[in-house]
Amino acid sequence: MNFEEEMKKLSDIASRMESGDLPLEESMQLYTEAVELTKKLKEYIDGAKLKVETLEGK
Repeated sequence: MNFEEEMKKLSDIASRMESGDLPLEESMQLYTEAVELTKKLKEYIDGAKLKVETLEGK
């Protein structure tokens, strides 16, 4: 998956969790998935930041 797809997936998870209609077990599973997606998205952003800094000569 690319950055945009993973952001969409994270947004979908957040929407589902905000509904408050999920059983605890499913909420915990979605929370775990959201944490993993957040880590991957942070890696994407950190990599992009590094590339920009390299291009700017910092």
